[in-house]
Amino acid sequence: MSNMNFHTFDNFSALSDALSQQWLDIIQAAPEGSCFALAGGSTPAPIYQRLDDLLAQTSQRHPIKLVATDERWVSDADQQSNEGLFRRCLQKSAEKKNWQLVSLKNASTSPEVATAAIDDRLQTQLPQAFSAVLLGMGADGHIASLFPGAPTQHDNLTCLAAVHPQTRQSRMSLSLPRLLDTQRIWLVITGAEKRQVLEHATQNNLPVAALLREAGCTIDVFWCP
Repeated sequence: MSNMNFHTFDNFSALSDALSQQWLDIIQAAPEGSCFALAGGSTPAPIYQRLDDLLAQTSQRHPIKLVATDERWVSDADQQSNEGLFRRCLQKSAEKKNWQLVSLKNASTSPEVATAAIDDRLQTQLPQAFSAVLLGMGADGHIASLFPGAPTQHDNLTCLAAVHPQTRQSRMSLSLPRLLDTQRIWLVITGAEKRQVLEHATQNNLPVAALLREAGCTIDVFWCP
């Protein structure tokens, strides 16, 4: 099992400041460019907004590459779109062309139809290991759109179609092996409930337990109440 470093903060503002600064340090230490897989949802939005402020104040020769850890099969204009979230939170740095987004979507009618094409895109545009993967975790122990009892990969593809077990919403997710192909992992969680789920994950064989078990790098857990 990989090591976990717990970083505890009084509030999410302090957490966002610390993580965004660590993120910027990685970007600036990689003059040839870096790439990151990012969680969606409302929780990490302040982190992305803080990084946007920092990137807007710096100069870069090479834009970083970003990809969502998972994406709902909706347009970017939909408030549930993770890729739309990145565009909204990183507007200032987008104007400076500080980053490029590699999309998990195309014009196909469903993720199942698009999987091979998205895999080809990822293989072509993101062939290297991630500089870092930023993940959240649901109260059920899911990461990205890898849910309890569902597959974590499809054949040898870097992505797979997924369905939310309650809402039945269609999604595309990076596979667990692709998420693990990274130099570092940041796991961002809040509240006592999720911390307890994480601490007992291996007892329940949750998707996050597979992450902890198979990661080849230390997992930095950023937590606040």
